[in-house]
Amino acid sequence: MLQAKTKEQKARIKEIFGSTSIWYNDYDDGINIDDWVSFDKLAELIDYLRSVNKPKKTQLDLSIVAHQMLEPVEMWLAYKKEKAQSYKPTGFKTFYKKLCELSGNNPQVAMAIIEQSMQNNYAGIFPLRNNNNNNYGRETITDKIRRTVEEANMFSEQLRSRIGEQADVCSGDTDEAW
Repeated sequence: MLQAKTKEQKARIKEIFGSTSIWYNDYDDGINIDDWVSFDKLAELIDYLRSVNKPKKTQLDLSIVAHQMLEPVEMWLAYKKEKAQSYKPTGFKTFYKKLCELSGNNPQVAMAIIEQSMQNNYAGIFPLRNNNNNNYGRETITDKIRRTVEEANMFSEQLRSRIGEQADVCSGDTDEAW
């Protein structure tokens, strides 16, 4: 329900209508209009009351954001604002915690995460996709495979040195097929 809640708002309504055909119900501060009024005046009244009755937006506490992470966070908030989306304080804290976790508190990685999410029109943030062009110090799949093979070779060498050079574990005829 649209209501005039203050004396200033009631005065503005009288100013819009320019007459005394408006009276106020003392019980609930409702507005009653006795006479016919023009559609334009009524629309102006509704617009005015909507503007004064809008809920106030809460400001996010950016003091929790580390200085080096401020640029990616502000970029993400601007992106969300363009999409007419916003965070409540608890949601913002959760977003920031997730950004720090995914980026390892590295502002370059955080910026890459934000840019990836914006480029893909995501509503949230996600780990960086694995590509060789934009790793920002992260290990690629190829590097992981290479490292795993090297570790397997090292293990094999250690195993050989422990058990000695016992090449044949079977005794008997070497022509025997396994």
